[in-house]
Order: sequence, then C-alpha cells, then structure tokens
Amino acid sequence: MVPVMTLRDALDGAGTPGAARMWGAYAGTGARPLPPKGLDAIWARARGAAARRRASRSDRARAERIIAGARGLETLSERDLDARARSAGEEVLLHRARGAALDHAASHVVEVIRREVGLRLHPEQIMGGLAMCAGRCVEMATGEGKTVTAILPAAVFGWMRRGVHIHTVNDYLARRDAEVTGRALARLGLSVGVLQDDTKPADRREAYARDVTYGADKQFIFDFLRDRLLSPIDPTPARITLDEIAPVEGRSGRWTAQVVQRGLFAAIVDEADSVLIDEAVTPAIIGLDAGGTSEAQRFHRTAAEFARAMRPGVHYTVDARLRRVMLTEAGRSLLRERAEELPAFWRGPRRREELANLALQAKELYRREDEYIVRDGSICIVDGSTGRVLEGRQWQLGVHQAVEAKEGLELSAERITSARVSYQRFFQRYARLCGMSGTVWEVAGELWRDYALPVTRIPTHRPVVRRLALDRVFLDQPARDLAVSRRVAELHAQGRPVLVGTRSVEASERLGAMLAERAVPCRVLNATREAEEAAIVAEAGQPGAVTVATNMAGRGTDILLTPRTRELGGLVVLATERNDERRVDRQLFGRSGRQGDPGLAETYVSLDDRLLVQSGSRALRRLAKALPPGPRTAVARVLLRQAQWAASRVLAVRRAESAKQDAWIELALHGQTR
Repeated sequence: MVPVMTLRDALDGAGTPGAARMWGAYAGTGARPLPPKGLDAIWARARGAAARRRASRSDRARAERIIAGARGLETLSERDLDARARSAGEEVLLHRARGAALDHAASHVVEVIRREVGLRLHPEQIMGGLAMCAGRCVEMATGEGKTVTAILPAAVFGWMRRGVHIHTVNDYLARRDAEVTGRALARLGLSVGVLQDDTKPADRREAYARDVTYGADKQFIFDFLRDRLLSPIDPTPARITLDEIAPVEGRSGRWTAQVVQRGLFAAIVDEADSVLIDEAVTPAIIGLDAGGTSEAQRFHRTAAEFARAMRPGVHYTVDARLRRVMLTEAGRSLLRERAEELPAFWRGPRRREELANLALQAKELYRREDEYIVRDGSICIVDGSTGRVLEGRQWQLGVHQAVEAKEGLELSAERITSARVSYQRFFQRYARLCGMSGTVWEVAGELWRDYALPVTRIPTHRPVVRRLALDRVFLDQPARDLAVSRRVAELHAQGRPVLVGTRSVEASERLGAMLAERAVPCRVLNATREAEEAAIVAEAGQPGAVTVATNMAGRGTDILLTPRTRELGGLVVLATERNDERRVDRQLFGRSGRQGDPGLAETYVSLDDRLLVQSGSRALRRLAKALPPGPRTAVARVLLRQAQWAASRVLAVRRAESAKQDAWIELALHGQTR
C-alpha cells in the first residue's frame, strides 16, 4: 500500500468537516488560526460549556439496544458472523458512521469482542465508544475497560481505510493494547500495526499503512516532524494527486518514498489529559547539534563553579513561585572580582551574568530526582505529571548544558531547531479526533478551546464504594514521612495491599528506605525503574504488598485484587503530597475501588510541600503553622484548595501561551497575518 492518501480519499474527504486540517498535516495550511479573543473567546467558551455533558438515559437506552442486537448474533456461525461484520462495515462507510447503520455495526463489534477477547461489553463501555465515534473525549473511571471500549471507534474509523492512530502514553501500553485488541480488529477485517522505539523506517511505513496503528504519542509526533524534514517539498493535495495520476520521471515518489505517515485522518487518544494537556506545555522539537566547542563547555563549567561559591540570600535571590533567580549587587561584585583572573570573554558583564544566572537556575530550580534523573551519564528529564522519563527531550537556551555542568557530566552540544510543532497544532491536524481518560472533566474547557473536543462523562458500571479519608496535615516533611511509614507498617501487618503515591523520584526512594528500616518489604516504582513497571503493578494487589510509586503508577495499568484482599477491604492508596492539579490526585486515588471493589484513599501533607510553598497563600500558611492540630487542619484544607487552584491556573496559562507562540510561528512561516 502506498503510504499516502489516494485520489479517492481526497475526493471523498474534500467536503467533510476537518478535511482542511487533514490536508494541513503536510501542506501546513490546515491548522487552526490563533486562539480567539474578546467576545469571540466568550462565545467559544459558551459553546464549549454547552457541548460538555454527562451521559444521558437516551445514551444508555441506545447502548442497551446495541447489546440486545449483539445477543441476536450469538447463534451465528463463524463464517456468517464474518460476512455480516464486513457488510456492516460497508454500511458504516456508506452512511458516514451515523444513525441505525452505526448501531447495527456496533452490535457486530460487541459480538466479535465477546468471541475474540472473551468479554461482554457493558452499556457504559458502549456509551463511551459511541461518544468517541461522535468525536468526543470521554471520562471513564479507572478500571472501566477503556482499552476494549476503544475497539468500537477504532473499527468505525478503520473501515474508512484512511488510517487510525491510537495514541498511548508509552511503548509498553501500545504493544499491550495492540495484543489485546488485535484479534477482534482482524476479525472485523482490519489490519493492525504497532510502533516502538526500535521500529525501523521501512517497518514504520508498513505500520502506518495498516488500518489501525498503535503507538506512544511521541512516535506519531516525531514521525510527523521527521517526514517534514525528509520531504523536499510541501506536498499539497494537488501535487500528491498529480503524482499518482500522471507520474513525472524524476519526480514521482520523490517524497512518498521517504516519509512514513500517509496523512493524519483519525486519532484516538488514551489518557487524553496526559497527552493533550500535560504534554502540551512543551513543544516537540527535532534539533541538530550546533557543534558547540570545548571552549563553550568550559564557560558552562566555570559558571557552575561560580554558582557553587554563591550563597542564596547574599549573592542571589530565588523566587520559587515565578521560578526565577536574580543576582544581587553582592553577586555581581563577586563575579566582577572573579572575572579579573579569567580570559577576556568574562570581562563583559552581560555575558558573565547570563551564564551565572543559568548556572544558578540549574542549582536552585532544577532538582535531581525531581525534574530530572541521571542515567548512563546523561540528563533525562522527568515529566512531573506522570513521573515518566521524557525520552530524547532537552531543555533549551543553555539550561540543559548548565544542568549537565552542575552534575559534572560531559556536556552535550547545544541544538538548533530544525522542526518543531506544539501538541495542540499537531492534534488539530487530524480530521477526526477523540479520546478517553479517567480525569478530563477538570480540563474540559481547555480541550474545547485547543481541540474543539467536547467532553462526555460516562457513569461507572458499578457504584464506587472507595472511602476517601480527610487529609492529615503535618508541620514538616520529616513528621509527615514518619506518619506515612507507621501507617504503611500497620496496614502491612493486617495483610492489606498498599500503594504509596509520591510526587518525585527522590521522595519515593526516601520512603522506600524508611520502610526497609521498619522491615516492611516494598517495591519502588519511578522513572529509574520503568522497565519493571509491569511486573511491579502485577503484584501490587497481592496480600501484604507494598508499592511506593510516583504518578506513573496511576496511568494505563490496573491493580488487580485477590479474593483475600477484597475481604480485607481492598487496596489502600496513601498520597504523600497533593499535586498541582486535582485531576492528578483523582488519577492516583482511582487505582483503588475499581469496578465496585472496596478501597480506601488517604492523603498526608506537610506545610512545607512544594505546592504550598510555590502556590499557596503565605498568610494562610503562616496561620496554619501557628495553630494547634485541629484548627490547623481546617485552615490547611482551605490552603490546599487555594494552592491547587493557583497552580492549575499557572499551568493552564503556560499551555495557552505555548499554543499561541506556535500559532504565531506557523503564521509567520506561511506569510500570514491576522
């Protein structure tokens, strides 16, 4: 199969909503304009609020009709089911995935899943699948079966034969989900491909040529950027069509032989808030080494020595809220004195102060085992919302080299941007976009603003019986950690499985060491142990199991209980810190009490937690510290709500600025003005 859109695809898609964005995947003309302002912005927000909704009784009634239709297919032979499923797929294509044709096809999908996966879909899963077919992002609680729910929209979009991309958060989940759903999709007449880090270009092209392609979001977005670098021209629809109809010697296949993607037609995004919101803060960039000299490396190392000699409050000040470091007059004076003994480069005050400021940022704002880890002699950036390593990412504007100098590592060359795109601009290029996650309701406004993606909240299949305890508040981190370790030891003695959630790698390792001192066996899961994730999570629901993990344990995998652990009250989740956004806390709590299981969630916070220091009200924090335990807890609850609101607003503004900056860059590149 040629990895481009055919003439028939072009003609069929020319009049469909989003067709311009689909073609913009290569031509660069299909992305949306700059975000609206003023009254336009107010109107856009109102439309988004109107589009947001909870699943209704009519949605449930429709799902139950589909289930009834699937039961009527149970007596069919394998051959008859295959023939009728193919016919249903053709009807979907003919009627553009709407109305009775869609419901009829959905019944066949449900029966195929029963036979091939061994699961009977419940109404809530079908409601979620139908909402995604309609171009929505669905919120389904942890453990509700989102992987099999995605089979329905994957089949509906896949029958259109233009390629469906199913985005996951990592390679392991992409491989696992493809294995779980592959037989059902094949039975529905669809081919399945999988992308991994080690997939070679020829195999990537083959994977994209399949009807449904699974992969981590980074695989799709960086293949898109590499295609833009490899293509010698911007292939417009007209040029692609001409090359297919009337190939010219020397021109035919000039770009199609090099690129791997065949266009961006449909995307189903798993863990949509992580991919579409959290990842959107940082654009995807492919850079070329700038060829930095050994002299430039010496400059960073010298600046790191300056930073080590400087004292906070004397030579510089740190604003944790704004993540800013400022030199004082004493600091400038020290730099001036030291510069007299150094080469002429250091005599310029602006140059030396910029380098010193970078080194001080690396010293004070970029903490090891929090923002990054050191692996094989290299700096690996850690995603704060998931706890996972952002493979291949680098900080820009010299920050990465400053952190390497701080750690005494070999400095990497600074990079020149060759191709870049924000996550917003990339996903806006899909003709059809939908997604699913356990926690998207809080960011429904952003999903509408950035992607025109409305959110539908799907009820749980069984009532949630998990108990959520009141927060326990402590003056400082040592007191908090001591209380957590005691509580874990107590629960372990009872035989209950425990998941301890931490915000950073450093905190997870510290608590793991404290539990070892108490002779409590535990498994630690963080960015330094990603390879062990599946094995650790598989054991986390066993009697007496203790797992200490960063937020990576809250995404994509289920912690299964045994009959014994259900009798004991289910999984206990202990959160040791509130996250910047409430939905991240909800994601962690959702590991407990899945599918009607019992469970318990408790939160332990200290008044010197990063969230409260950086985003909390100073007055409320001082008041809480001055009060006795009872009143302190009441004030701390107000402080936590205020801090999370402030932190989430800062992150939302940062994401909006990233999208706006990328829009301006693209408009400038194409010579457009607003």
